[in-house]
Amino acid sequence: MTETVNCPTFKGQFDQEGVYVYQAFCDEIADYALDKQKFGGKAYKIKRMTWIKPSFAWVLYRSGYGRKHNQTRILKIKISHETLAHLLSKCKCKDGGSGILGRVQWDPARDLFSPEPKSNEPRKIFNERAIQIGLAGKLSLFYNENIISITDVTELSHKVHIAHLLLKKGKKKRKLLRKYNVKNDQSNCLSMESLSQFLPTEQAYIPKCSEEVLKELGMLSGETSKMINNLGFGKIRK
Repeated sequence: MTETVNCPTFKGQFDQEGVYVYQAFCDEIADYALDKQKFGGKAYKIKRMTWIKPSFAWVLYRSGYGRKHNQTRILKIKISHETLAHLLSKCKCKDGGSGILGRVQWDPARDLFSPEPKSNEPRKIFNERAIQIGLAGKLSLFYNENIISITDVTELSHKVHIAHLLLKKGKKKRKLLRKYNVKNDQSNCLSMESLSQFLPTEQAYIPKCSEEVLKELGMLSGETSKMINNLGFGKIRK
């Protein structure tokens, strides 16, 4: 196989049956999905591009730990290795335009175990990227029809948020603890160490795609991986 040196790495939780991805939704969509084990209902817009994220930390960042408007429920979705490979084979690693049903973005990765010191979000990891997969039209339908399971991890997301707040210092910490109504008993029992047994173990993963697809998406050395490396990572807070 072609070299993977200096290529972004797909990291996620997976087992023999499949791979887990995350999405954030409003209550109505989440309740329907948990009941039917697929997405649908009046609130779900099947024609809109939906983004799946293998990184738990990244969906926490994107949804504000499940506290942003219409992103108050975090769902963990399992799909087969073959389903993921098919979806990726239809994606392009660039800005699309009309007609693009699948997109891959490589954004600066986020750390599940520590927060940004000066903002309310998981810490940005320097020199590491996390994959986001956008699906529309027929690809979104294929994804929805091939879901293995859907579970609710909103409560865990909120616990990680509190644990992150407790890692902060000074006035910022006190202000955020008051804002999110964190009580003393929560402060005494919640820590990243105590939550570790409930958190996903995310490891490097190579999708079951052809070398051509992996190269096109930047996971093997080629023009796409060079382009990604030239993007930079933005300003890192200290």
